[in-house]
Amino acid sequence: MPELVKDHASPVVRNGFFAKQDTLNPTIVTPKSVPIQKRWELAKFRAMLKLVLAYLCYPFWGAERVGHWFGIVPYLPVSGLQFIDQTFTPPERFDYARCHGGGDENFWDRPTPSHVTLNHTLLIPEGSADQDGFVFGRNSRPVLEACHPFRQRMKYRRRRWRDSVPVAYRTRHPRPRYFSGRIAVLTSQNQHQYSHWLFDVLPRLAKVQEFYGKTDYYFLQYSHPFQVETINQLGCISESQIVNSMQIPWVCGDELVVPCHQIFFGYHFPWWVCKWLRETFLPMQDVCLKPKRKIYVSRVLAERRLVTNERELVDFLCQQGFEIYVLEEFSFVEQVALFQDAEVIVAPHGSGLANLVFCDPGTHVIELFPARATDAYFRLSVDMDLKYTCIKTRDIISHPRVSDNFSICVEDVRDALSQD
Repeated sequence: MPELVKDHASPVVRNGFFAKQDTLNPTIVTPKSVPIQKRWELAKFRAMLKLVLAYLCYPFWGAERVGHWFGIVPYLPVSGLQFIDQTFTPPERFDYARCHGGGDENFWDRPTPSHVTLNHTLLIPEGSADQDGFVFGRNSRPVLEACHPFRQRMKYRRRRWRDSVPVAYRTRHPRPRYFSGRIAVLTSQNQHQYSHWLFDVLPRLAKVQEFYGKTDYYFLQYSHPFQVETINQLGCISESQIVNSMQIPWVCGDELVVPCHQIFFGYHFPWWVCKWLRETFLPMQDVCLKPKRKIYVSRVLAERRLVTNERELVDFLCQQGFEIYVLEEFSFVEQVALFQDAEVIVAPHGSGLANLVFCDPGTHVIELFPARATDAYFRLSVDMDLKYTCIKTRDIISHPRVSDNFSICVEDVRDALSQD
């Protein structure tokens, strides 16, 4: 759909305003008062003009230069089946009827599961990739099986470079930055979130190491503390091999290695992912036996999904022997140790609960939700053999969102704890 364009076609222009001549009632009309139909007609005319120019220029410039000029890429993706090099165990569909403990059928906000799973690696010669996980072949057309954002959409939409590569970067570098050799593409749209980094990005790195060993460069986001710490903990790549997508959001190379893996709605967490995370990071902890803890994870430093009556809730939990933690104040290694030593965990829904993968079997998890709830950590708890309880707010909201702030009834928490 073309963007809404302000109409600057007017008979008279005076001091930045558009003057409309009317002998009976002279008025000054701003651009916002131009009829909406006229603005749409002008927008459609400009869109058609760009398409005609692109069609005329294509035989001389090719798809890549035309796409760069107009800020778009060819929107018909090509199949990545020709590039598949390795495959691994695909995820399994989650059986909600067999798994109990997650509330009634209408409790969860469950999107339609994708009909395509990602369980392969691709080798793409002379390809390019951007900071959001879009991958393109040598003809600048997106490779369907390599682009992780496609899998969350049932219908593919036109992709604009301006939505991905920052304008400030495109003005300085009209083409992607070239790197000689092989580049492992590990970028994704949600890589800045701790849970997606832990379950999506790091397992892709594991597959690159498993199948291809040494790779010349690794294209990924390397800016948040948990990203820097986990990469350093792994110790498998050096900083000289890292191409930070926050600094260089668009790269190309002689060959791209694209490990295709993602956690999907409606699927189990792949066991190989959970096993790799536990075998990789748990041995870094102190092996001496520690007393089990009851912990409450606060989101007081978060910008959304805050518990509005948290002081009342914390007072009650402290009486029950709970310790209060804010995960942003702890390093990655400390968070792993905290969840490994936990006996009972009470927490609002958030990325910090990705650490449930490090819990011992039988740990009791009580997840707090606003009026809408997603089942990611319910599925993870089932896969890790944890005892799971979910509590929704009693707030009445006309248009609820998963990101809403909410209050929790203390009596509901008391009832959940009594189940131990």
